[in-house]
Amino acid sequence: MPLISINNRTIFFRTLLGLATLFALAGCLCAEQVTIDKDRLIKTVRFLSEENFHRVVTHENKEKTIDYLMESITAMGLEAVRSDFALKQMLGDDEDVAIEVYRNTFSNIHALKKGKTDKRIIIGAHYDIVDSSPGADDNASGVAVLLELAYLLKETAELNCDVEFVAYDVEEVGLWGSRFHAKKLKNKKVDVACMLCLDMVGYFSDEENSQSYPVRSMNRLYGTKGDFLAMVGRPADAKLLSDAQKAFRESSTLKIHSFPAPNLMEPLFARSDHAPFWWEGYPALFFTDTADFRTPHYHKKTDTWDTLDYDKMVQVTVGLYRIILAIDAAQAPE
Repeated sequence: MPLISINNRTIFFRTLLGLATLFALAGCLCAEQVTIDKDRLIKTVRFLSEENFHRVVTHENKEKTIDYLMESITAMGLEAVRSDFALKQMLGDDEDVAIEVYRNTFSNIHALKKGKTDKRIIIGAHYDIVDSSPGADDNASGVAVLLELAYLLKETAELNCDVEFVAYDVEEVGLWGSRFHAKKLKNKKVDVACMLCLDMVGYFSDEENSQSYPVRSMNRLYGTKGDFLAMVGRPADAKLLSDAQKAFRESSTLKIHSFPAPNLMEPLFARSDHAPFWWEGYPALFFTDTADFRTPHYHKKTDTWDTLDYDKMVQVTVGLYRIILAIDAAQAPE
């Protein structure tokens, strides 16, 4: 290496310093800090699973749940819309002849952030429960992350896509809330870029053998610790899965594993509100801690707020936020 004179050396190091500063600033811009309110996540989970226990079993508790969701959305500056529907059963093959299956109606809660185009990203989480459980992980955890994402995206500069946030009813009995919504979108010919379903995203474990799988050989690929978030999509959405996983890993400290659901195993992976969107031909991704393949509290009285890992739920939210931005960026007008 040739010698550098004092003056040239000074210029050289000042130039390096300047470049380093520019690279540091660029890094800050690329890795924009995202602030997640962990206390707000805890507050939502505790209200739904403890303070308003059982949250949909009685009419009074159901209305308190709906009020909490609508007030939380309104506090962000978004408009909360309640969409009521009845469950009906066809008599024979005539869709015009039906009887109501339940006496009462059911309610999805919606909010919409408008974008530059008519394309839409759906973010959904069910708020109903099975009667035997407080439902902290299933699915107060998903609702809490849904609301936190709404807070983040409300403050985000104008996006390319409309973003619709939906809290679904009657997931536990036939996925009827999301069926109603997906069918309505299809009938209106809404261009859905992707639906993201959040269902059980709060239970994690660093213990060996805390994670199982529908196929035993999968533990060789993914390990036996329940320390990751699972993301499920269809083989047809392989690029979407790959891009989403990349965005998540670049922004979150939490592990994420993607699972392309084989066509023959689709019924096994169609256990939540993403499935009706698959059935209507829309791209959809399912995010979960894998439910009964991991948590011992699935559908039990022990599914309480204090069994969840809120630090990891913060990282779930960070990663999902980046996924949404990546999906939105891919929908930029040409």
